[in-house]
Amino acid sequence: MIRTIFLAGALSAAASLAQARDVTVRSGEHDGYTRLVAQVPTGTDWVLSHKKNAARLSVELDEVTFDTRSVFQRLTQGRLATIAQSEPGSALEMQFGCDCVASAFLYKETMIVVDIAPGTTLPPLSPDIPPQVLPKAEKVKDPLLAQNLKQLELPLLNLSAQRYENQLSTLLLRGADREIVDLQLAPVGPRPTVAANGPFIPSDLNANVNVTSVLDGLNELLGPSLPQLEKRPPCISNADLGFETWAGTGPFPEQVASLRSSMFQEFDHIDKKKVLKLAQLYAYSGFGAEALQALDLLGNQTPGADQIAAIARYLDGTPAPKPNPFADLQRCESDAALWAVLTEGKLTEEADLQVIEQSFVRLPDHLRRHVGPTLAEILTDADHLEGARRVLRSVDRVETDASADTSQAKAKVAAAEGDGPKSEAFLNQVIESSGAELEAPLALARLVDKRWSDRGSVSPQELELAASYIHEFHRSDIGPQMLQTQIVALSLGHEFDQAMDLLQAHDTGGSEALNRVTLVLAERADDATFLRRALTLTPSQKQALSTDTAVAAAERLAALGFANAALELASRSQDRARRLDRARIRAQAALLQGRPRQAMLELADDPSDAAQVLRGQALQMTEDYEATAKLLREIGQGEKADRYVWLADRPETVDEASGSKFSAIRQTTQNLSAPPERTPDKPLADAQSLLDDSAQTRERILDLLAKVTP
Repeated sequence: MIRTIFLAGALSAAASLAQARDVTVRSGEHDGYTRLVAQVPTGTDWVLSHKKNAARLSVELDEVTFDTRSVFQRLTQGRLATIAQSEPGSALEMQFGCDCVASAFLYKETMIVVDIAPGTTLPPLSPDIPPQVLPKAEKVKDPLLAQNLKQLELPLLNLSAQRYENQLSTLLLRGADREIVDLQLAPVGPRPTVAANGPFIPSDLNANVNVTSVLDGLNELLGPSLPQLEKRPPCISNADLGFETWAGTGPFPEQVASLRSSMFQEFDHIDKKKVLKLAQLYAYSGFGAEALQALDLLGNQTPGADQIAAIARYLDGTPAPKPNPFADLQRCESDAALWAVLTEGKLTEEADLQVIEQSFVRLPDHLRRHVGPTLAEILTDADHLEGARRVLRSVDRVETDASADTSQAKAKVAAAEGDGPKSEAFLNQVIESSGAELEAPLALARLVDKRWSDRGSVSPQELELAASYIHEFHRSDIGPQMLQTQIVALSLGHEFDQAMDLLQAHDTGGSEALNRVTLVLAERADDATFLRRALTLTPSQKQALSTDTAVAAAERLAALGFANAALELASRSQDRARRLDRARIRAQAALLQGRPRQAMLELADDPSDAAQVLRGQALQMTEDYEATAKLLREIGQGEKADRYVWLADRPETVDEASGSKFSAIRQTTQNLSAPPERTPDKPLADAQSLLDDSAQTRERILDLLAKVTP
């Protein structure tokens, strides 16, 4: 009896545990509504109740727990404000962030779909609505025919197709990541989440069930929020990489001697483990070329050799191997993230900055000094200035004297912070450093770039230094950069003829140098120098100018009266930016060519004040002075507007309250035009009145001449 009670209790507990389950809630954004999906077992009862801007989902599962951790990862419209469950087994509470209502339906008998959309709560269904009438099943009259049909049924078709579809959906979802949006397919092989005592699946399942129907259904359900599946390389853990174990505790020469003496065995056979260990020791100590030479002794590919080679190549200053074993590993929580950043040369959005900094701090001092400035510059390029400062402070703690690389990195951080004097001070430090063989010319290039951005000037000493670097590095990889630096420096020093001559003599300056020199030429050169150089640009050089540079040069050409040259630069087919500016230049050129109608067409959709002034000039050329005055008065140029009113012979429209000379002329003219008052019956008084009127007339004329005379 006791055994029976105990067995019954155990079965009851097992049943209750079987009923308790986690229900994952997934989300997706659609046009006009937000969708939530909850995966439940087949046959689960559920109810969605409504409140004002809220809803509650209840499911008939004991101790059910809703997993809502990933709900807000894909929501952007703010229709769902909060979603929570007070305790296991309770309902799922949803608060909306808008005047919205929720509707729900059951999809494929295993998914409760809740749609949240703007609107008001619908009234309940009326009990007068008749129930849905289902078609009756057709009866088979002939029993012999029914028996023959039963014999023709396939075994698989007798089973529940919905059961197999649900089972396939469960296996796919459980065997992958719980988040559908981050779905990662597992490799071919045993699936640990598949129950060993699962239902039997016939071997010819593919002939009767379309497996893709489940994924197609999920894609239709969650819509475009599902990303494309992307295969990503697995992370390399610290245990697998083991960078901290690549060197021992003894002196470096002794470790190298021990490994080199034990590399060769009998009959000159190579001990691959010793060779690999020697390559690791060289790489850990910063000797990249020596590590690569050691790896060359390995005939076949050895596990881990590609990682050593990638680190050695970076330390030796050569490009990373292809394929890079650290590619796409900046997301990892291991030292591989640091080497991924260094070998790739840029920071990705998914990079774990905290892990990268922690890995950098664990590096030995000599490697921190070596890779720290580069890492700081990469972080600066990614706008992580505080992280770059922390890296540089860590480098300062292990450096006795500031190196040129560190000073360059500090200059870049200061420039990103907007501290120009501090950035220039660090760059000058690098330039004046005696041991900076390659860093000094690069620092000078950065300094000239900064001066050009600030439209500053270049000293004669810096010009001489740039010229010396051209002769020193003309056959190196930085030769073209040094040539561009000298050309830009000459233009900043107002040596425009020398800069343009160098551009024409060397093609390695590139279009960037041409644009910079031409822009400074348009801004700073005197009229004669500008016209001499701008009008002699070759057609290929004119086409190579950027839109901003072409607009600046065309504006000055138009201001100087060279309509054809300005029109050529403002009418290039490749330009798409600054459309209104280019249209104003074309209109100004058309006015210079005596084509006011064309100018009005160019300014058709430009409401700016500058365009109004040009429209006024075009109307003046057509002798429509009244319309010209109206345009000028709209933009606040009352003096000019009154002048064109006077030219239009419409003095009555002059603004007398403006106080302009034309209003004074108008008022004086009116006063002078008024006839004097006569009193013929009183000759003496009439004569005195004429004398007074004559004196007032002379005063008014003198006052008018004083106002109109410049």
